[in-house]
Amino acid sequence: MNNKIIATPPVLIWNHRGKTAMHEANRAKKILNAMIKRTILLCFLLASQLSPAQGPKLSFFNEQEGRELQRLFADSTLIPNLQELHAEIRMGMLDLSPERAEVLKKLNEAGIPVVAWLLLPREKGYWFHSGNSEEAFKRYQEVKNWAEDTGIAFSGIGIDLELDMAEIELFKTNKLKLFGRVIGRLYDKKGFLEAREKYEELIDLIRRDGYTIESYYIPVVRYETERGRTSLQQASRFMDLETDKDIPMLYTSFMGNPYGVLKALAIDENLDYVAIGSTGGGVDPSLPSMTWDDLAYDLRLATQTAKEIHIFCLEASVEKGFLPRLLDFDYAVPLETYPEQVKDVSSLIDRVMLLSAILSYPTLAILGILILLGTLVWLVYFLLKRLIKK
Repeated sequence: MNNKIIATPPVLIWNHRGKTAMHEANRAKKILNAMIKRTILLCFLLASQLSPAQGPKLSFFNEQEGRELQRLFADSTLIPNLQELHAEIRMGMLDLSPERAEVLKKLNEAGIPVVAWLLLPREKGYWFHSGNSEEAFKRYQEVKNWAEDTGIAFSGIGIDLELDMAEIELFKTNKLKLFGRVIGRLYDKKGFLEAREKYEELIDLIRRDGYTIESYYIPVVRYETERGRTSLQQASRFMDLETDKDIPMLYTSFMGNPYGVLKALAIDENLDYVAIGSTGGGVDPSLPSMTWDDLAYDLRLATQTAKEIHIFCLEASVEKGFLPRLLDFDYAVPLETYPEQVKDVSSLIDRVMLLSAILSYPTLAILGILILLGTLVWLVYFLLKRLIKK
């Protein structure tokens, strides 16, 4: 029997070694990127400890398309003002444009921390809610990959838990269709809980990727969760999710009662983080916005407990000349208080929680409405009949 030695073709050896080398190179690149990211985040964290002792850390939301953003930062005083304030930015990722990348690189170089505030196209809901968890996953991956490809460092990721933008438009055009959807969701608690689980998976993924994760939420949903109910969240698609930093949106320019809102929903809750506003801008610039005195009042009030105050929004604050006035802002000025506003807000919360309790039993709620309508129809019929007899 002949013993034959079969030699491995050199090309196969090269392919194997080449693939192994490429794999090791890619692995080393990922490790290096992760180390760079963590180093930058550490620098941001250290820089954040250098904020002025007399007040809270300030942050500004920004919600602009790339070209508008580029024009905003063409102002040569903006970055120095942000640096002097030791301020951060929550930047709405409306696009992944070269203009946005250019501005972000300038902010990275200036040592100004930027949180990527994730947003979707309007037709996909714009904000995050219980009906678009899959789109939220995709958007996070898009932003993460884009940041890695362009060499941009984010200090964290923010998710905005609000309504479905498409349903806001539907409310304007077809209220009956929207009402039908809302009723259907009241009977689908399982679907809501599954959506919440999906978002919890997204939060875990973001953490595993080395980012801190924060949420911007409507306070009423947290009160509902504390009472063990989800009916309002099912109906509206709002969600209550726990992240590393949960920031309630307390925009008194829309809500009124500034003392009552901040006292009842932030100070009495001893919150470390709060978002105030609006100074203008956003998806609907026609909504009421703050004057300088309004902003100053809310800042001084919120700082009683808040370690971080997030102002909506940067572009309107720049336009109104607020940033230079914040440089030497005195947080210690005494404020006038309005206890009756706190009672009004507390009463409103009680009414909303009563509605939550009623909607937790949708069939009974619908029967009650039908009985009430039936009674009203009968009363009208009875009165008309009596009038006709006379």
